[in-house]
Amino acid sequence: MTLGFDCATKLTEKMARDLKGAGFEYAARYLGESWKSFDKKEAEIIQKAGIKLISIFQKSANKLSYFTEKQGSMDGKDAEKWAKAVGQPEGTAIYFAVDCDMTGKQMSTIQSYFLAVKKQLPSYKVGIYGSYAVMYAMENYADYFWQTYAWSRGEVAPFIHMYQHENNIIIEGVNIDRNRVMQSPGHWGSETTKINKYTVQQELGAFMTATDAKVGNNQKGIVKPGTYSIFNTSQGMINVTKEEGKPGSWINPHQETVHIVSSGETLTKIAKTYSTTIQAIQAKNPQIKNINLIYAGQVIKI
Repeated sequence: MTLGFDCATKLTEKMARDLKGAGFEYAARYLGESWKSFDKKEAEIIQKAGIKLISIFQKSANKLSYFTEKQGSMDGKDAEKWAKAVGQPEGTAIYFAVDCDMTGKQMSTIQSYFLAVKKQLPSYKVGIYGSYAVMYAMENYADYFWQTYAWSRGEVAPFIHMYQHENNIIIEGVNIDRNRVMQSPGHWGSETTKINKYTVQQELGAFMTATDAKVGNNQKGIVKPGTYSIFNTSQGMINVTKEEGKPGSWINPHQETVHIVSSGETLTKIAKTYSTTIQAIQAKNPQIKNINLIYAGQVIKI
């Protein structure tokens, strides 16, 4: 299990070293100019200690009235400004909090806020912190997801990147909240200059959201074979792009390939096309009893 923490304490070199020694790999700290925010010097201290840094932007966000479209625009602009001020690399994440219990129709208000945030934050990916219900309501409105146990009633969303499971504990003299890091959370540090790549071996469906890719709904086109940068991952799906740092298309890496038989095609030719064997195709298609009896228009799983 990969350990992370978030805190409002400005970390010294000793604090960062001690927390790294206690097994923490990630630190989530606040952007801005408040008593709890970090500056460029602290960012260097954290990374020098071998801890990966996660950025949070939060002014209030603890009541429904905070989440207006106007506030979202302001927060997006301010977050972009402060991220650049501390040297945060473009393409990494900034998390915005929904720090209260939200349910039902209230979610549409939160969605409007995040649409406005994203519009004003062209250089960074959007992360969201909140409850289990917020994670699901915001699944298509953010790039990264950080769930808190608070207001979650024991439920944990399967696609989240981090899970905050304990608040206000003292470790190595620092008051922190504990987090489990489930998958790469959009952090920054020395290794974030490396761009993850994914090779698409054959044509796959292109989708707008991870959920669409997973269930195969609302296909918007195709992703051709080639090597792509990975913009994001969610629910086992991958967002691939040719422009680093910009979202592309969601694909299902487990998507089943099918072949529509053309007139005159043989199973031998089809197997060669997909670099597979006749036996493998038969195993996928038990209806093919005789390899010499296939017909035009027949759908074959590869």
